[in-house]
Amino acid sequence: MDPLSQLLAHPHAEGAFTLLMSMRAPWAVRVEDEAALTVVIVTSGGGLLEAGDAVHELRTGDVALVRGPLPYRVADAAGSATVAIIEPGQRCVTPDGAPLDLALAHGLRHWGNDPDGPDRMIVASYADVGSVGRFVTEVLPDAAVVDAGALDPALVGHLAREIARDDLGQSVVLDRLVDVVTIESIRAWTGAHPPAGPSWVGGIGDPAVNAALRAMHAEPERAWTVAGLAQASAVSRATLAARFTELVGTPPLRYLTSWRLALARDLLVDRSLTLDAVAQRVGYSSGFALSTAFTRAFDVSPAAYRRRLAEGPRSVGATRVMRG
Repeated sequence: MDPLSQLLAHPHAEGAFTLLMSMRAPWAVRVEDEAALTVVIVTSGGGLLEAGDAVHELRTGDVALVRGPLPYRVADAAGSATVAIIEPGQRCVTPDGAPLDLALAHGLRHWGNDPDGPDRMIVASYADVGSVGRFVTEVLPDAAVVDAGALDPALVGHLAREIARDDLGQSVVLDRLVDVVTIESIRAWTGAHPPAGPSWVGGIGDPAVNAALRAMHAEPERAWTVAGLAQASAVSRATLAARFTELVGTPPLRYLTSWRLALARDLLVDRSLTLDAVAQRVGYSSGFALSTAFTRAFDVSPAAYRRRLAEGPRSVGATRVMRG
């Protein structure tokens, strides 16, 4: 299983916050919710997305992937004044801090300055994608725009219809549809934009490196060696080591360590798992061995990291993802 397949398959990535935003010009919304990943799907009209130093034009059918936690702005035009700010916890306020949640709400999962506004976008935000998810999001720019037509219109249409419904199991249906749209969008963007530098995405195109990646992702608990990975890849040790390092940017076993520790970091969310149980799942001989590697990589022990999880996302976000 590759990192993209596992992006949404862990505790942090459950339940994206999803709504339909309908706006009438002039309008601009500044988003400061610190979400790890946001998906914006333009269902009619359009606008501008300002993220980092770039400005992207959004047209009907486009899908934008916005990588957090830095703020961004969506507007009908560059000069439009900000009418609303979205803060952490999806709290909506005016630029001077007055509450706006009720004033701009139009029933179930519908929000905006005009319920019939021509600029309409589905917005879905993941508060956190976890360490495994960062393997995926780190290959994206601040904002990645997937042009209209790259995704199946039927999929987007299904999501748009489900947002307006209130039926049994509705939140689960929405979550799964948003997950599929997210994965399809990342697939489409990475397929159209080969990585400028080494990354796991670059390794997928090489049969031998791809085989090694799949082996490590599928069985991180296995005592892999370069020889064992080369055998799984049907090439020599030297060939695999050279290709892997060139395309992924790190030697195979160093990548394996990063992958194991990312998995461990996400598994620590589950407090029913002991440190020894987590260690066994990710290929360490004991909880002590995992703790030593984890602390060296993240400058925090697993126990301290679990305490930070209890304190909330901001505290966890302060922890480095991985020492180079």
